[in-house]
Amino acid sequence: MRKRVFLVLLVGSVLPLIGVIIVLHFLTLDQQKLLAQRRLASVVSGVVGFYDRAGSDILVQINTLSEGDDLKRTLLLTDEIGFIDQAALIKTTVDQQKLLNLDYLTIADPQGMVLAQGQEPAIFGQSIRSDSLVAEALGGQQVHSLGIRDINGKSELMMLAASPVWFKNRVIGVVSGGRIIDENYLNDIKALAGAELIMAMNGTIIMKTIPGEFDKLVIQTAGGRITSTEIGGTYYKFGSFPLNDFSGGQIADLLIGIDTSDLKTAFDKISLVLIIFACGGFLLAAILAWSFAGRIARPIMELAELSGRLATGDFDLEITSTRKDELGTLMRSFGAMAADLKEYQRKLIDSERMAAFTQMAQKVAHEIKNPLTPIQVSVQDLKRSYQENDSEFPRILENSCNTVLEEVSSLARIVREFSEFARFPAPNLAIEDLNSLMASLGTLYAADIEKGRLVLNLERGRLPVKIDRDQVKRAVHNVLKNAFEASGEAGKTTLKTFEENGRAVIEVADSGPGFSAQAKKNLFSPYFTTKSGGSGLGLVIVKKIITEHDGTIEIADEVGVGSKVKLKLKIYEPENPPRR
Repeated sequence: MRKRVFLVLLVGSVLPLIGVIIVLHFLTLDQQKLLAQRRLASVVSGVVGFYDRAGSDILVQINTLSEGDDLKRTLLLTDEIGFIDQAALIKTTVDQQKLLNLDYLTIADPQGMVLAQGQEPAIFGQSIRSDSLVAEALGGQQVHSLGIRDINGKSELMMLAASPVWFKNRVIGVVSGGRIIDENYLNDIKALAGAELIMAMNGTIIMKTIPGEFDKLVIQTAGGRITSTEIGGTYYKFGSFPLNDFSGGQIADLLIGIDTSDLKTAFDKISLVLIIFACGGFLLAAILAWSFAGRIARPIMELAELSGRLATGDFDLEITSTRKDELGTLMRSFGAMAADLKEYQRKLIDSERMAAFTQMAQKVAHEIKNPLTPIQVSVQDLKRSYQENDSEFPRILENSCNTVLEEVSSLARIVREFSEFARFPAPNLAIEDLNSLMASLGTLYAADIEKGRLVLNLERGRLPVKIDRDQVKRAVHNVLKNAFEASGEAGKTTLKTFEENGRAVIEVADSGPGFSAQAKKNLFSPYFTTKSGGSGLGLVIVKKIITEHDGTIEIADEVGVGSKVKLKLKIYEPENPPRR
């Protein structure tokens, strides 16, 4: 019996030990990769930060130059009388290029024609309007990006920036400049980040900081995947950072590598220790199994039972042992582990609950703001009519009270439904006339209509739709609020209703600056906003409301002209229309 128990204990001890050693071996390898990746991630973050700061610094310099009074006066004279002191402007441009330590500096008129260059003073008059960076600046945007420019007949990879020159509300010129990215630039980054850098274009290395000569580097960088390689007996872990121009086209790959030789040596030693530990563990297991075969059967069964309970999620285990040997220690450690798991489970549940409460609170706060706007507008309109002794005061009083009561009721419903279900209220559908619903906005926005900030252009006749009246109004309020903020006090917003391809359409057009290409990609991403005080939930909620009404939302715009938002809803058609 003892021999059989011994064999069972020996096998039961050795197999887990071997399994643990194997798992530890792979965990060690994974940990080695993880440490290398974390180290690389930190370095990559520093390099990318340096890269972004370099672009931002150039943009600050170019912006400072574009705001100079002398340049504005020169460009205004050129624009108004068609005459320019070319020699003086070229000399100023050359001096500014040297002063700002730039390799490239160009000043162009509003049509994109070069007036002066610092790098090649004798060349001017050609059009650079097709340059995407310059075109964006001519549209009124301050931008910086990577790009390639020809300087003295040689194509140079450069960090570029462009800034419009504004006079009052129009662009009278563009200033564009930049610095060449060369090996000195890479060595500056290496000194700060402590990483080796390789610049590659179309798979060909054009500059590097790693010493020595090598024609090609076998590194797979698709999708930014981190890959290891060996160069000159040194092990490196590389990550790829794509360098794109302003239009989104990839120009080059910046390969960022760290030396991982120390990690490989350290973990090789750990692997050796694991092998020694496995051999020693086997010998110790044999001795202990023989010595304690008669004493461990019952505790093992107890531990097996407790392990089963723990595996099913039962962490309420009270494990005590009076044994003073290893099994007693094991049982007490097992109990401590169960207690730790229980505490971890509690903290995880609390964390998930807090995250859910936070998200819900943000949505509630955003939705509560919408009814407050018509309440405020109604009260202000009421106060104005009272102070001006308006003859229409009784009617305005009645309309304002109805509006306030309706919106307060809406507030109460939102709070009640969020508190009950912790989610956005489901639409309460009813058949409504979309034109009548939009016409009711005229009362809420009477002041804006009177000032000419809002124009209502509603289609004649009925546009029957099956909707939740409050939710659709809330969606339109959100869109109008964004349109007013984009247009400004002197701007104009138009609200139209019409039928298009069997759909009832609410169209809100503003005279704001429009959206940039980057903003268009993220308009419906939660918490994305282009406003300093925005919550980033407005258009997300609008899309959710319209989607839950089986509708669609479309956004079209042109930078510098304005934006146009279309909310499309199905026109209601009775299933069994009356016979005629």
